[in-house]
Amino acid sequence: MKAAVWKKKNVLEVDDVPEPEVGHEDVKIKVEYTSICGSDPHIVSGKLPVSYPPRVMGHEVSGTVVELGDQAITKGLKVGDRVTGNPVRYCGVCDYCRNGQEHYCLKLAVLFPPGTMAEYVVWHEQQVFKLPDSMSFEEGCLAEPVSVCLRGIDLSNIQEGSSVAILGLGGIGQILLQLALLGGASSVVVVDPVESKRNLALEMGADIALDPLTEDLWAVGMKTTGNRGFDTVIEASGALESAKAAMDLVGKCGTMVYFAVYPMNFELPIKPFDLYSREMTVRGVFMSPYTFPRTMALLPKLKLKPLISKVFPLSNVVEAFEEQKKQQSIKILIKSSEG
Repeated sequence: MKAAVWKKKNVLEVDDVPEPEVGHEDVKIKVEYTSICGSDPHIVSGKLPVSYPPRVMGHEVSGTVVELGDQAITKGLKVGDRVTGNPVRYCGVCDYCRNGQEHYCLKLAVLFPPGTMAEYVVWHEQQVFKLPDSMSFEEGCLAEPVSVCLRGIDLSNIQEGSSVAILGLGGIGQILLQLALLGGASSVVVVDPVESKRNLALEMGADIALDPLTEDLWAVGMKTTGNRGFDTVIEASGALESAKAAMDLVGKCGTMVYFAVYPMNFELPIKPFDLYSREMTVRGVFMSPYTFPRTMALLPKLKLKPLISKVFPLSNVVEAFEEQKKQQSIKILIKSSEG
């Protein structure tokens, strides 16, 4: 079968690979779409060493069940079901899995699943979830980023009436905006240098959209919050200057969530006195433990189709990755099926 294979640093090619075999508890999926994650180009470039070549890229998937292992019976899946999935498989028995911290599963590396930028993928039944009937394949491949955003919202302390600032309006920022509003945020200020992304966020319900290159974020934030600062600030751009500026926006007893993935050697100056005087909470977000069932219930409530900027066939995956690097698009999809 055809697949997008990361061969070595900065080398991604469409290649022929063996079609995956189905184990006793596995599900074979005919892939329809895979969304490019913002981290994918960083992985290919070697800047984010979370996996190593050679490997098939991709993890934000939608497709159709074409085969089931003889013991894949727990979820009631059947051939023909339209599905998405959690790219991470957990052992379920180690101390972390049993302690509400499955994203730190001791067997995570051993169970690391194959990528989805291919014609077919085989995942364990544990990872596979049936799509809502109202959900298209294009929207369905965004379930995984929604699940991670839901984890970020869980850690953000957003409640009814909260003031929120979101920095970065790629796919993650746009989803975080919607989830923050669903969570009760009464005022949301969003920040991004790309005008089309700001305009979409306003359509999605943001109150104010700022260009960090031309507008004073701190001044507008203080005016918006009555000089109190925001209850929650979420940094989702990954820009180093944005990471530094974000913390100044947090109000007393507020929460700072660093959602993006930053370079491993990047150090953020933090004054412990600020943490003391403002009683700030600072959080990071690592994957999405236990959120997928809630994600599937929430999917029909979200506006996902407007987030899809472009669709490329699998044969043009290199071009799609170059487009992703320009950071002008929100979500770019790879279509595996030619039919």
